[in-house]
Amino acid sequence: MKNVVMKFGGSSVASIEKIMSVARILVKRKRDLNNVVCVVSAMGDTTDILIKKAQEINKKPQKRELDVLMSTGELVSSSLLAMAVESLGEKAISLSGAQAGFKTYGRYGFSKILDVDTKYIEEKLIDNYIVIVAGFQGVNGIGDTTTLGRGGSDTSAVALAAKLGCDCEIYTDVEGIYTVDPRFYKKAKKLSSISYEETMEMAHLGAKVIDPRAVELAQKYEVKLYIALNTCNVLGTVIDKEENVEKSIIRGVSSIDNILLVNKKLENQSIADLFSELAKNGVNIDVINQNIIEDEVYVSFTSVIEEKDTINSIGDGFNFIENVSKVSVIGNAMRTEPGVAARIFDVLNANNIKFYQVSTSEISVSIIVDTVIKEKVMKLFIREFDL
Repeated sequence: MKNVVMKFGGSSVASIEKIMSVARILVKRKRDLNNVVCVVSAMGDTTDILIKKAQEINKKPQKRELDVLMSTGELVSSSLLAMAVESLGEKAISLSGAQAGFKTYGRYGFSKILDVDTKYIEEKLIDNYIVIVAGFQGVNGIGDTTTLGRGGSDTSAVALAAKLGCDCEIYTDVEGIYTVDPRFYKKAKKLSSISYEETMEMAHLGAKVIDPRAVELAQKYEVKLYIALNTCNVLGTVIDKEENVEKSIIRGVSSIDNILLVNKKLENQSIADLFSELAKNGVNIDVINQNIIEDEVYVSFTSVIEEKDTINSIGDGFNFIENVSKVSVIGNAMRTEPGVAARIFDVLNANNIKFYQVSTSEISVSIIVDTVIKEKVMKLFIREFDL
């Protein structure tokens, strides 16, 4: 029997009926001669509800206590799913992150996986159990429960697959990875396969199908990923080290809203000093531009709208532009295919599109535009690259 790790997100276990549906899927895989390990998220919007309850008691709860509270959502869904599997005639056991061997380090709320000791899980698989693991959590060096941040259950699943030497299947409320979010563009094309790098880039640049940390971990340990609809009756998307299997230059267009564009004239301060101060205050910076005009230095950068007050508190002279979005074009073939950037700027110029900033990587081009024209820009790129 071969091992398989299957992960189901919050929308897949949002009700008792959905939990029973997932249980039937797990039982079928078990009876098809697989050792099944399942990682689950909290039911529906449970995590958001728990955070809201905490803030009703204390506007700024201790992060340690918040982690303890938030970890309970996955415990509920994993135990209910174990009960559902047992009701269908198979043995099942639910495990917390600590019981499953997840050792973590780093900040509460954003911890990272140090190691996973799968000895107990493997013992239960030998005993013919379907093992159901609470995702998103582990235990740190001093015995405290910590959580992995949003999307952490994906990372939990990939880490388990890496240790067990098997594939990782992630089931969600979409049929796979598309060239464009199908909720925005109904004619978007589903990709049968895509590389780790392209998936990571798309995830970092706004696609919400999988957490980029999970893809990074999968690439590091060569874990083949499969993203599919949670009904398991439609073919999804394979993510592995194959590059450009479908040979198209551009694999997707994505976007991020709520971008904050910040401009500042540097006076009596170096750019290094500015960004050191921002880092000390926990402000995450994305696109950076520097201009020198008549010996005066101007810097602009992007962050998220939630950071505006923090940035303002650092000092005077910041100018903010709100209601902007980042639109990105992604594809591995951009490394070797000339003319992609030219096509992008030709489209923008031909349609009189104003943009604030441009950033590039080896496999992507991103532009900052007013949010009111974001959809127009995305549709122009979709048409230009036949997505």
